[in-house]
Amino acid sequence: MKHMIALGTTILAVAAPAFAGFTTVSPSPGGEFNHEQILEGYYGGDFSASGVDFTGGGAGGTISAIRWDDSLPPNNTLAIFGPTAGSAADQFWTDGKINVTAVARFAGNSQELGIDKGSGFESLFAIGGSSLAVSGNATQDLTGKSWNWIRRDEGGGTSFNSDETKNADGLDHMVTYQITGLPTNETVWLLCFEDLSGPLDGGSDRDFNDLVVEVRAIPEPATLGLLAVGGLQLLRRRRR
Repeated sequence: MKHMIALGTTILAVAAPAFAGFTTVSPSPGGEFNHEQILEGYYGGDFSASGVDFTGGGAGGTISAIRWDDSLPPNNTLAIFGPTAGSAADQFWTDGKINVTAVARFAGNSQELGIDKGSGFESLFAIGGSSLAVSGNATQDLTGKSWNWIRRDEGGGTSFNSDETKNADGLDHMVTYQITGLPTNETVWLLCFEDLSGPLDGGSDRDFNDLVVEVRAIPEPATLGLLAVGGLQLLRRRRR
């Protein structure tokens, strides 16, 4: 798409920049936690909303939840470890060793998390419990792989993909935060799913708290070595 700017009788075509898009997260109904409350319950502290982000959480006030793009043309594949902001939206993921942990479930439906590497649903785990007292964990080596995230009712039934073009209602059912400020060299994500079909006025509450999981991308040993070397160089410079 291009913007057309007329200067006298000359028409110049100027390429439009790629703009980030964020899916709207609606308020949670009474008795259910919203994203800010889930962050505080899991990471502690007192988070504050800042646009679509949350900042100032954790015991030292250093943890932030930075909302990742839900749409960003072109829809490139998102490198799960150490991505560049604005490089890709959250539909397609690639390349990393991951540890996935259930964080919250505010839903009447059962919840199961999986991935699709191109050949259909592969289950990671079903979620036990509810509210913030949930269970479910898996570790996967997806080095060199690309995938979509899938949330579905346990054992089948209604299924929603991180790629909204694969959803029956054509809507986005997963919003993503990158969690920063934790004492780790992992790249940490929070994936938040909506489990009801349709728009807000069509039966779904669109609050994206039905299933929430944390994903930690574990750096390779070679990457750890580079981080260590970089730290030593920084320390030497400070001493000088």
